[in-house]
Amino acid sequence: MIFITGDTHENFERVEGFCRHFHTSHDDILIILGDEGINFSGVRYDSLKKRLLEFLPITIFAIHGNHE
Repeated sequence: MIFITGDTHENFERVEGFCRHFHTSHDDILIILGDEGINFSGVRYDSLKKRLLEFLPITIFAIHGNHE
């Protein structure tokens, strides 16, 4: 299944809750339409966020917004 959301601004707790609620898997795709906050805070902090996102049971496709 494909899901679409708007700005997350580094608030991936919502995404994590969404995955739990809908029992998603890596076969599901979440498209974030800009301002996801993944490539915003510098290499070290962004690397931590990316590792956290790897463990979520969903595949994320993120479109950069004006805050990236």
